[in-house]
Formats: sequence, structure tokens, C-alpha cells
Amino acid sequence: MEVNKTVLCESLIIWLQTFNTTAACKNAQDLTTGVAMAQALHQIDPTWFSESWQSRIKEDVGDNWRLKMNNLKKVLQMMVDYYNEVLAQQISDFPLPDLVQLAEHSDPVELGRLLQLILGCAVKCERKQEYVQIIMTLEESVQHVVMTAIQELMSREMMAQFGVEPLGDVELQLKKALEEMTELMAQKEELAQRCQELDIQIEL
Repeated sequence: MEVNKTVLCESLIIWLQTFNTTAACKNAQDLTTGVAMAQALHQIDPTWFSESWQSRIKEDVGDNWRLKMNNLKKVLQMMVDYYNEVLAQQISDFPLPDLVQLAEHSDPVELGRLLQLILGCAVKCERKQEYVQIIMTLEESVQHVVMTAIQELMSREMMAQFGVEPLGDVELQLKKALEEMTELMAQKEELAQRCQELDIQIEL
């Protein structure tokens, strides 16, 4: 289930806005500084993404892509360590974002990849239940893309582990929610079509 990468990026930006970061978080341009992402990660796991780590992320980088790049490197490195050490999960087979493209050109594909990793941290951290609930409050189309992004991360993880490990509770919930949502979307389309047919009949 491949999602258009630009749509993925847009939907994940909307999801990231639920963290109410003090740093701007409206578009790809805002996010290339890495500051809003660092703030969101600090909310996800304040012990790992600590305040002292956060203080190393420079806030006033302006349009200097090298400084942005520096911030993004710190964010990515800390996340990779988090996956390995806290979540005991290898993400070696997930295509890591090209930070040069992101810092210099605000590339939506690369930003989408980075945000997808943050999403993975959120739905696997201790407060995952809470974050799953938040995803459920998003607009349906956004929800669908976010769920697909989670599924992509998970299927890669499954492939990495050759399906050795059983699904955890939250993963099962997500899988179920994803299936239900796909079903609901189909029902919705069916209803829309019925309405259209009825409208035509009424006009006749």
C-alpha cells in the first residue's frame, strides 16, 4: 500500500501539529530547522530526548542550510539510537532521509521519511495508546495516510525480523483499526454512490 510521498509528507505535518510545539510547524520549510521535530520528540520521550539534548538544537538557524543540516543530523541520530536501544528495533532496512536534500531544498519525500520515523517513535513509546487515540481524532483522509505510514514501518520491521516476533497489543489494535478504516472508507464510497443514484432517480 504505497502512499504518494507528497501526500504522506502533508499528512504527517498535520499529525505533528497535534504536539502544539512552540516552534513553527506549518509547512516543510518550518520543519527543515529540526526544532519542532526535536520538541515533539521531547514530548514523546522526555527521558531519552532530554532537555539537555534539546538545548543542542539551534533555534535561530535562519536560511543557513548547513546549520539546519546540523540540527537534522542530531534529530536523526538520536532517533536511530532510540529505535536501537529503547525500542530494540533495527531500522537498517528503512530508507533513511537524505538530510542534504531536506536542509537545502525542503524536499517533501525526505521530510516524509523523517516524520515517519518520529511517528514510529510515538506509536511504540510508553504512551503509545495516547498517541494512537490522537491519530484517531484526525480528519479521515489524514488518518488513513498516517495509518498506512505506520503499517509501512511495521511491515519493514516484520520483514527485518522475518516475522519471528508476535504482534504486540497496540500493533494489533493498529492493524485492526487500519482494517476497520479501510472497510469504512469502502462503505462511505458505496453510500455516496447510492446517494448519487437516488438523486438521479429523484430528478427523473
